[in-house]
Amino acid sequence: MRTRMSRRTRRSGGTGGTYDVYLASRAWRDKRREWYAAWLTTAGAEPACLVCGRPWTLKSGHLHHATYVRVGAEDVRDLLPLCRRHHHLLHSILDADAGWQRYSRPHATAGIIAILRRAQPRRPSTATLPPAQS
Repeated sequence: MRTRMSRRTRRSGGTGGTYDVYLASRAWRDKRREWYAAWLTTAGAEPACLVCGRPWTLKSGHLHHATYVRVGAEDVRDLLPLCRRHHHLLHSILDADAGWQRYSRPHATAGIIAILRRAQPRRPSTATLPPAQS
């Protein structure tokens, strides 16, 4: 069973510093650029919100910490691309529902993202059908 951390510890990343200060720092901006370059290299495509598929950009995209274990020295896999709306929604669920807090943060994050994806409206296919043969 995982050890439960207080919300304050989670928000500080357990480092004793404040998480919000880190997110406003040059180090975080550099980490975001590093993450973006690694994503492009690994995936070979532009990142998109894992819930709705909206394009993710350095300017407007959010990165969700799947774990706070390495805050300040994040591995590329620790960060997940989300649009602002879905990042806030994920946190509203994760932080408010004690049921999710029984799971490790990576598992809770994956479960919530799966639920949010299923709740997305189906978009009509933009693929065109081949011409009918006579």
